[in-house]
Amino acid sequence: MPSPSPQFDGKIAIVTGAGSGIGRAAAEGFATGGATVICVDWKEADEAAAAIRATGGRAEAASLDVRDAEGWTELVQDVLGRHGRIDILVNNAGIAVAGDTAIDVSEAVWDRILDINAKGVWLGMRAVLPGMVARRSGKICNVASTAAHIGLRDAAAYCASKGAVLALTRQAGVQYAPHNVQINSVSPGTTMTGIQRDVTDAQRAAFLPLTPIGRFAESPEVAAVILFLCSDGSSFVTGSDVSVDGGMVAL
Repeated sequence: MPSPSPQFDGKIAIVTGAGSGIGRAAAEGFATGGATVICVDWKEADEAAAAIRATGGRAEAASLDVRDAEGWTELVQDVLGRHGRIDILVNNAGIAVAGDTAIDVSEAVWDRILDINAKGVWLGMRAVLPGMVARRSGKICNVASTAAHIGLRDAAAYCASKGAVLALTRQAGVQYAPHNVQINSVSPGTTMTGIQRDVTDAQRAAFLPLTPIGRFAESPEVAAVILFLCSDGSSFVTGSDVSVDGGMVAL
């Protein structure tokens, strides 16, 4: 876990996809900063929360399929009932599927990718925003992708889903700015996370020459930007996207 910092003292943060990768690194960073972290995942939430508690942090586990609207409502009501507020939401949960082209992707796979990657983000925002608006305080960071900015081969539904996340972030960032709720996104390049299990070797080999830094990102590097966008330091940043891609989109 990173070195201690008090920047999130007393905050309540929900992080989806917290069981591994970028979500796990972000959850650990919030906990190190003093937040109580609600680690949301569909299968690894307990382990992630236990690991944070073992290092002295405050963390709770919640099992949730982000496509489940009722599940979101129950989660938020539970957190509000016990903690009184939600200060931060990180919508990180997402999937990729190999062989995802406009011709070859099945309707079922298309729907699954869009439901998890895009609808899940909207459902999370819809669940927490009323409380944030009422308190006139809140931070939301959505995890988009370089796929929202450029056309990645074999990633039709994935690109569509992350493009939706980017557009929704911009719209909601403008909509709720007058209520002192800042909504932003990060667009990681190829990052060494569990989602790489669903990316072909050919895709990875193609991405590396497109990354000027010459390597892929590690989860803590992306998490550090998420933490900034959820900190007091980003008080004048909303509706924005930060590329954490080693220069890929700048090419």
